[in-house]
Amino acid sequence: MKKIKLMTPGPSPVPPFVRQSLAKEVIHHRTDEFRSVLGEVHSGLKGLFCTESPVLVLASSGTGGMEAAVSNMFSRGDRVLVISGGKFGERWAQIAARYSLGVVEMNIEWGTAPSPEEVGSILEKDHEIKGVLTTLCETSTATVYDIKSIAALARKKNILTIVDAISGLGQDILLTDEWGVDVVVSGSQKGFMLPPGLAFVSLSERAVKGMESSDLPKFYFDLSKSLKSYEKN
Repeated sequence: MKKIKLMTPGPSPVPPFVRQSLAKEVIHHRTDEFRSVLGEVHSGLKGLFCTESPVLVLASSGTGGMEAAVSNMFSRGDRVLVISGGKFGERWAQIAARYSLGVVEMNIEWGTAPSPEEVGSILEKDHEIKGVLTTLCETSTATVYDIKSIAALARKKNILTIVDAISGLGQDILLTDEWGVDVVVSGSQKGFMLPPGLAFVSLSERAVKGMESSDLPKFYFDLSKSLKSYEKN
């Protein structure tokens, strides 16, 4: 069999032991056996996300996790600051606009990181911003952002920090709880070195509280329902 080497940010190569596990018989998802496995997964994800808060597993691409973060945290007309310095910063803006949010787009040159001072200036001037949507590592340019500083600025204003860490988690430092990041989104096909098809979303206490007032439509990506299932594994 011809061996194919993937030299891409994702999908990334899947190790042989993972492929061997995929060849095993399927376990029904409503059995104690499956709940035991999922319990281990939930525990392990907390370690990878550097959080004690829930990390939900969604059957979707990373973009599904991004959409879930937007549709569950905000209400129609809410204003959000989107830091856009590449393709996936632009995706945050597209998702937020599709859900009728007021998008304040901070456009920066591709290949550069956002200035925390500029982020702080925008938050000082616009008191209606309720969330900052940003990336850990902008995949299209491989640029790592200073999430620690951005989250600190947002927290001072009681604003949610939501981070696309789909390509960066496990590769770049992201101390979710220590830095006060409210929502982190990642995906299976990047640093996890798993097949595509799973998204992971961590939720701080502030994020869970924010979900209670969201009026945006959601069904499959209703994270309040996901949380109830999470508690039962």
